[in-house]
Amino acid sequence: MIEDAQPERPRRACSATSLPVVLEDLLERQRDQGELWPYVIHDGSGARLPLSEVHVPQTLDAGFATGEASDVLRGVPVDEILSSPERGHLLVEAGPGGGKSTLMARLAGRLSQLLLQGGDRDGSLIPVWTTASYLATSHDGVDLALSRLVYGRGYDGERRFTKAVGGLMPEGATWLIMVDGLDEVSAVGERAHLTQRLTTLAEQIRADEARTRFVVASRPLHRLERAVFHRAGFSRWAVAPFDDRQVREFASRWFGVEEPGPGQAQEFVRQAELAGLQELMANPLLAAVAVAVFEAWPDRMLPANQYALYEQYRAYLVSAKSLQRDTYLNCPASSTLRDPAALDCVRFLRERFDDLLRHLALTTVTETSPDLLHSALSWLCEQLGPRARTSIPGWAELVAALLTTSGLVLSAEDGLRFLHVSFAEHLAAEAQSLCLPAHFDPTSREWTGILEQAVLGKETRAQTARAALLHYAHRHPLESARMLTWLQQGSEQHQQIAGFLLAEGSPADPAHVASFLERLPFLPPDCWRMAGHLTDPSVHKMLRSYAGSASYPNALRLQALAALAIRHPAEAEEIRTCFTTHLLDEHSLNGGQTSPDEQPLLPFDAAAEYCEPSALITVLEQLTAEDVRDGAELFSELVCEGGLESAERSAVIYRLCEAAPEEGHRTAERLQHIASRTQLAPWLRLDAAEALIEFGGRYLATATAALTSIAENEHCAIPSRLAAAECLAGLGSQHADYAHRLLTHLAQQGTTPPFERMELTGGTRAASRLTETALAPAVAASPHTPTARTTCPPQLYESSGHW
Repeated sequence: MIEDAQPERPRRACSATSLPVVLEDLLERQRDQGELWPYVIHDGSGARLPLSEVHVPQTLDAGFATGEASDVLRGVPVDEILSSPERGHLLVEAGPGGGKSTLMARLAGRLSQLLLQGGDRDGSLIPVWTTASYLATSHDGVDLALSRLVYGRGYDGERRFTKAVGGLMPEGATWLIMVDGLDEVSAVGERAHLTQRLTTLAEQIRADEARTRFVVASRPLHRLERAVFHRAGFSRWAVAPFDDRQVREFASRWFGVEEPGPGQAQEFVRQAELAGLQELMANPLLAAVAVAVFEAWPDRMLPANQYALYEQYRAYLVSAKSLQRDTYLNCPASSTLRDPAALDCVRFLRERFDDLLRHLALTTVTETSPDLLHSALSWLCEQLGPRARTSIPGWAELVAALLTTSGLVLSAEDGLRFLHVSFAEHLAAEAQSLCLPAHFDPTSREWTGILEQAVLGKETRAQTARAALLHYAHRHPLESARMLTWLQQGSEQHQQIAGFLLAEGSPADPAHVASFLERLPFLPPDCWRMAGHLTDPSVHKMLRSYAGSASYPNALRLQALAALAIRHPAEAEEIRTCFTTHLLDEHSLNGGQTSPDEQPLLPFDAAAEYCEPSALITVLEQLTAEDVRDGAELFSELVCEGGLESAERSAVIYRLCEAAPEEGHRTAERLQHIASRTQLAPWLRLDAAEALIEFGGRYLATATAALTSIAENEHCAIPSRLAAAECLAGLGSQHADYAHRLLTHLAQQGTTPPFERMELTGGTRAASRLTETALAPAVAASPHTPTARTTCPPQLYESSGHW
């Protein structure tokens, strides 16, 4: 298929000024890898070409570059940024499929090719391209892992990168260390540790005045994770999405200049616009998936949302790879006709192939650098017993080859992997949805657990739970309507989930759309974007009414205008012109904007009853002790309300206890009261107990008791029990051993859904590792390693030894 279709690239001879052999080997590997697709879409027109011929270069935007906090730089080519040494190290962010890995691949390949062709090496960049997963799983640390990359087979295990590579570098050149996929280090603690090692190394290199720069690529990080990079001298950049011109250029490059290529490209763009996919096409991965769907069914209109796009792509893969998959399944069957057990194994593979893929997807999203083949063989052994390995020759090779026929898993140098994490996340959410009862019952234990995650969960877990609800809604149309009705009777968060389901095409009645539109002006801004994806004519009418009427506040009109532009860009542009003129006139009447010097440092009034937590956290480290004391009650409220992420809460508690220790003690007393109240929701008690651990000392006993009661409560949802056990595991060897036994028991229960069993197994391994290290009982850490501070306020932490 596509791997075989990649054109062979001959090794180029080096210039007269030869590079060290070790360096030549490194650059040649990176040059060749830079021409291969970082993800395999299908064997269509563009995939038969080298990546350099299809790749549309993306630019970078800077929200706040180091030393340029007041500047907003947009549309800057990465080469221009790298040509300015004063910009230092780079943190490059993009959403799922946003193009960061492709950008890194092309950058490493292009720079390697330039050096191999004998380009001017004075001031040139020598790329060393790797993944965060590789560095995180290296037992030797980042420095030695980089040495192993550079020296390859000649690495002796002793030479540190920072000490040994100077002799390899041509005069005046600079090492460019490129680390891709920091977000793929799934465990927060592991990612925090790797971040610290990378930033420490970057600061050390800068202090030694060594000619080395870092580029770290990731999905958007938490603001406090970004702050670690910012303090180490990294400037933050975001990969700019495709605009209309780049989408057309991508289509043109994919289909080629020879007929019928230009006509196909034009038809593809036309269908994408008719389907209202302008926002999705801004994502390079989704643009490539849409091309695959278009080439598979050119006479069928493209789907109108991301869920349907992924599902049609899966249908294409099932059809395209079915013959190859049947060939692999028929071969062992013909050679083992006399062995009923072997035939049962082959039949199981045929019937449960999708279950195996979903299991591997769960493994991918819950573990860092998992061995997918080992995971597949272990799962099959659990289902079939060890008989398959002995009765079918080449069992492991058969399973590996069969997995690649899914089109979603490919074979790489380091083993099997999903062609993109987004597809693994899609399948993992489907696996979670399949464990839900067919009948929607928000009062049942199964539904309470997933709804709690979707509404109140944090970051990844909440996104996965919402995606699972989406899969469920499409599989159960009648129940989908009941679920939407229930959600729309709930809180603002419930309304957001309902809007997400409607935007992704969940079966719904007109009343559901009308209810969503009625509440829309009072919902968060992202709900307007969801409304922009709805195809109901009433939505178009309402958005146009809001955007075009001067009687509405400007902020509301801007949100409606942005939503209208998703499916009706021409109308939005027409209204935007009039709207912009109106704003300019208003600006001149008001005498212009307020000077930045006149803006208050605090984004809130200390006496106010409410402030936006994200705005407070953003400026937390800029506040003086007096500022913190003035807003102490507000800080205390933020800690106790249970809405902060772990890292955010750690930062707030630190500053509160540091500047206002008396308020810190009062906050701890409030948290004790919350954690001890068994009638409260488990997630509230859990958050309070985790926060109490941050205070240490005499508060640990209350936190331990609360966590134990949650972990042992059979009426609590398994995610809450898992989180409580994980938190207990950090309180010392005795608690870690208890957590290990509890999680093992839960994972082995037959009533535990598979997706939750996967998370429990991961928690069991973590608890086991803590047991082996025999941590001191007083060393208490949140299950999510704090990244904002490494020292603790002496007023409350002296007796605890915390952190």
